[in-house]
Amino acid sequence: MNKIPTKEIANGTKSTDLILDSFLLVVKENNQEAHQTAEEIQSWLQLQQKKSTIVNAFVDEFKLQNLAYQHNIVIVLGGDGTILGISRRLYQIPIPILGINFGKVGFLAEISPENWKEALTNLFNGKYQIQNYTPLHFEHIRDNKIIHSGIAINDVVIARGFVARAIYIALSIDNIFLSDLHCDGLICSAPLGATAYAASSHGPLAFPSLDAHILTPISPFAGAFPPLVMPRESIIQIKVLDNRETAITIDGQDAYHAELNDILNVKSANHKISMLVSDPYWFWKRLGDRGFIMPGPGKYTR
Repeated sequence: MNKIPTKEIANGTKSTDLILDSFLLVVKENNQEAHQTAEEIQSWLQLQQKKSTIVNAFVDEFKLQNLAYQHNIVIVLGGDGTILGISRRLYQIPIPILGINFGKVGFLAEISPENWKEALTNLFNGKYQIQNYTPLHFEHIRDNKIIHSGIAINDVVIARGFVARAIYIALSIDNIFLSDLHCDGLICSAPLGATAYAASSHGPLAFPSLDAHILTPISPFAGAFPPLVMPRESIIQIKVLDNRETAITIDGQDAYHAELNDILNVKSANHKISMLVSDPYWFWKRLGDRGFIMPGPGKYTR
């Protein structure tokens, strides 16, 4: 039985307007603390007369999607990487995701393991709301055939492989040639991924729900190429111009080898992913909390 919405959940929808009677608890692989917490949550949900299923994050994709159709909400007990992987695999299923942080950074997973009961109580009391994010869709083309395609929640990166030397690529946007680039690589990022690899390459920070995508060069040689922010309709096209070892990486998790004349097309995906947040302005606060924006000189008062 399909228990989730049949279409995208509206941005700003309060948690009290969602059906919250069945939870899929997805647990980080080989993390005993996360598994123990999931069992505690399951027992507590049972007292609230809520159903739940615990599943390992490495579960088969077909089984994961089938389980998602049987529940109302996904709670991911893991780090940002686990959330990215689960979001990517559940991309076409309009089910909201909530993260409990068992990783190092916790940029996406806002709930600490110690506060899960308070957070879920707030969820039932309508103190959470939906925030939608636009991921990326990519196509890796060779000899006019798509050999890889899929979704990236954070970023699609084309860069040098194991050998520490630059790559040579041609960049076009919306079929308009911009430049041949000699660089360490290019980062195509969704706004949600602007604080990931792109930030370390001096890319712009963008509010995650912005309907756009971002292109950031990695150490371009002998030329000016600033980061670009593009509307969702724009298509990035990258062509490999030499035989240097080149790799395409998706969310820092999946990687594909690129050859001479291969083409990488990247654009905003057709659907959005939905995450539950307790504060619609969480992003601005987290920039300071995680050190992306540091106080300058002078006296600051609040």
